[in-house]
Amino acid sequence: MAPDGEQKNCAEELKQCCIERELDRERIVQLESLLNHDPDTGLLQRHVLTRRLNGMMKDERKPFAFGILRLDKNYQRIRHTRDRMKVLLYVTTTRLTPFVGEANLYQSDRSDEFLFILPGVSKESEVERIINSMITKVAEPHNPPASDLTFGCNVGVALFPKHAKSVDELEMNAEIALGIYEEKSWNGFIYSPEIGEAHYTNQNLEFSLRKCILNNFEGFHVVYQPIVDQNKKVTACEALMRWDAPGYGAVSPDKFIPLAESSGLIVYLGKWILYKALRQVKIWRGEYKSDIQVSVNLSPIQMEQRDIVETIHTALDLIKVPGEALHLELTERAVMENPDEVIHKLIKFKERGVEIMLDDFGTGYSSLSALNNFPIDTLKIAKEFVDGLPDSLESLEMIRVMMSIARTFGFKTLAEGIEEQNQFDVLIQEGCQYIQGYITSPPIAATEFGDRFLS
Repeated sequence: MAPDGEQKNCAEELKQCCIERELDRERIVQLESLLNHDPDTGLLQRHVLTRRLNGMMKDERKPFAFGILRLDKNYQRIRHTRDRMKVLLYVTTTRLTPFVGEANLYQSDRSDEFLFILPGVSKESEVERIINSMITKVAEPHNPPASDLTFGCNVGVALFPKHAKSVDELEMNAEIALGIYEEKSWNGFIYSPEIGEAHYTNQNLEFSLRKCILNNFEGFHVVYQPIVDQNKKVTACEALMRWDAPGYGAVSPDKFIPLAESSGLIVYLGKWILYKALRQVKIWRGEYKSDIQVSVNLSPIQMEQRDIVETIHTALDLIKVPGEALHLELTERAVMENPDEVIHKLIKFKERGVEIMLDDFGTGYSSLSALNNFPIDTLKIAKEFVDGLPDSLESLEMIRVMMSIARTFGFKTLAEGIEEQNQFDVLIQEGCQYIQGYITSPPIAATEFGDRFLS
């Protein structure tokens, strides 16, 4: 038997060892918590959710919904410090938690994105009810001193086992639904085989679009639609892109333009049509001794480019065309998303004599006070406002309101989509200065345009 002193020492060593091991366990728990939780929101992170999903998907008898919630562009535009961003994310977390439960809300690898699951939920109607409540809650204004901050979110959801049999497939399908919902090309946010098929069709079409651009804009050409004054004299034209895609045939602009915008390829297409249109108007002005002007569309993506002013000025200089020969058409969305920056760019355009047209006026969200601040020359009235003429009193009243706005601010007016003589007559009677539409001509090739309207 060991002496009492030795027994005491052994006991103390054993006790100390236990204390140290217990401390090690505490450190391990603390370290695991740090690794598993997001420091800004306190939520468990994506890799923890992935392990949970793998376990849940072993039993197809237990359905659930998986979703991705991404804060929208208004959040990205907020000018805030890092600390303010943390507060906004944390507040958003507290807003979402009651709808899904703290254990079912996770932080994505992206700081502006959340992941969630709805265990036991299989009915799409129930998913829609919960998600719509979440979307509404996220969009609520914040409390002072952040009462000026508002942003929304976009959501994509996929159901197990209905839409996927693996974690990768589940996440991919939710991402597809989110992408289509963000583009506003789908009314809902729940995945379906139909939107999956549309996604992969768009993916293949985008690949073809990219390939054609790299191959010297293969399959692209420009057509021109005349713009006439009150006496039906052609004063200008709009340059419009057309695409005959290899393997697809003629692809509608309603299809490939949004695809080009979402992929960023519109920047290259926009520059291409700008140079094409300016070269053509230079030929016409020389050949027919005409002062014809050409209108080119600028997308919101192009307006966001830092060098867009330089791009326009360089094109005018290289082709040696006066700025007065060019009209730039912008949508209300393009001018309203970042108004201070846009106003500066528009002023630079106008310094070169370029005219600015606000396209599809009345379909966007510009206010009268905002219109007064923008250096706009012409309001272009959207086709849907003239379709009911001359029989619809509502359409007529809308036209009169727009004419009144234009007179108040000193803008010229151009109505597009005019197909019938009685529509033309009403618009001229109400004071519209310019008309564009099939009543004069559909968009046609440059050679035909010159022979018909300039010779």
